[in-house]
Amino acid sequence: MPELAAFQRKFAKAVLADCPLDPVSRLRGFAVYRNTSARGAVEALRAAFPTVDMLVGEQMFTQVALDYRTEHPPAGPVLSDYGSDFANFLGRQPWTCELPYLADVARLDWLWLSAFVASDLVASPRPTSGQRRIGLHPAARFAWLATPAMTIWQAHRDPRGPLELAPEWREEGALFTRRRQAVHAQQIGPEMHRLLLASANATSVDECLATVSKAFPAVDATELLDRCRISGALIIF
Repeated sequence: MPELAAFQRKFAKAVLADCPLDPVSRLRGFAVYRNTSARGAVEALRAAFPTVDMLVGEQMFTQVALDYRTEHPPAGPVLSDYGSDFANFLGRQPWTCELPYLADVARLDWLWLSAFVASDLVASPRPTSGQRRIGLHPAARFAWLATPAMTIWQAHRDPRGPLELAPEWREEGALFTRRRQAVHAQQIGPEMHRLLLASANATSVDECLATVSKAFPAVDATELLDRCRISGALIIF
C-alpha cells in the first residue's frame, strides 16, 4: 500500500529528526516516544563507549551520539548490539583531528564489550590430524592501532584515573581476554600481534610458530606462544 509506505517513511524520518516539523510529531505521545527512543540510543552508546565519554565529556558525547543515531539508527531491539560502526563514524568527523586517537579508543571500548559478552568455550575442538592445532578463544579480541590509544585507554579505565598523561606517539597493540567473567586488557607488541593473526586462521601449532619466527627471528616463538596461551587468548587442540 503506497500510502502506508509513505506514512512509515515520514514516521521514521520524524522519529530520527532533532526538530521534526510534521504536525503529527507535535503530538505529545509522539514526542514522548521520539525522546525516549533518542535517549535509549544515546545511553546505549554511552554504556558501550565509556572511555570516549570520559574523553569528550557528557554534553559533547550526547550530541555526537545523536548525530550517530541519525546516520545509523538502531537496527534491532537489542541496544547492547548498537554501535559497531561508532569508531569509524568518529574517524570521519572533522573535529576529531584534535583528538586523533579518539576513534582507536572507541575501537578498544568496543573490543572490551565484545570480549565481555562473547560465548564461552564449551569444549575444545577435536584434532582433525596428528598435528596440534591452534585457534583463538571465543572471547579473545585484539587489534593493532596506529596511535597510542591503548596507553590512553588503560589510563582512563584505571579506577585511580590518569594523573598526568603524555604517551609517546607510536603504534600499539591491544589484547582483551576473559577469565572468570572478568575482562583483562593488556598492551602487546608486534610479535604477539603476529602470533594472534596466525592463530586466528586455526592453523597448526608448528605453522604458527614458523610464521612468527620468520617475521621475528630474534623472538622465542615457543615462549611467546606459552604466554599467549596462559593469558587465555589461545586454545591448542
